[in-house]
Amino acid sequence: MSDDKRDPSLPAEYALGLLRGGQRAAVEADRGLRKDAEGWQAKLVALDAADSEPVPEGSFEKILARIDEAGMQLPGTATQRATDAEWQQHSEGIVFRVLKVDEARRRQTLLVKMQPGAVYKSHAHDVEEECLVIEGDLSYGDFVLRAGDYHLARAGTHHPIGTTAAGCLLHVVVGMEI
Repeated sequence: MSDDKRDPSLPAEYALGLLRGGQRAAVEADRGLRKDAEGWQAKLVALDAADSEPVPEGSFEKILARIDEAGMQLPGTATQRATDAEWQQHSEGIVFRVLKVDEARRRQTLLVKMQPGAVYKSHAHDVEEECLVIEGDLSYGDFVLRAGDYHLARAGTHHPIGTTAAGCLLHVVVGMEI
């Protein structure tokens, strides 16, 4: 790689263990970048060997929260951290988390967790409902959905009782009640 095309941060990121895949291989394959990375590693080893207090547990999460509070998200995006999730009880063994509410379309996006053996009551669909099984299983009688399966219930259809043997995590997009 020619010197004028080098990203000056690559050796430091390599030394910190932040690079993966092609970027990591590029540093390892380039003698100059590798030498710079070794220089960074030597500096960091000296810091590690210095007498210092250990980093308190949870510090990384606190840093991420402060970054988010300061508005350091990708422009035009919204992020909900899993650590900040507010789960709501739906029924016994079933909780959900609202990811997005689209008032204009009267739809909401949910993450639903069902514990092993949980039962979801039979229900009709006034509007379409989309469901992606992220983990586990969801059964409507003999009809079984597994991780990676996508299921669309069109408006006017009816679901029988839903059950899960192993428990499941679902990504659901559904119409909101009026």
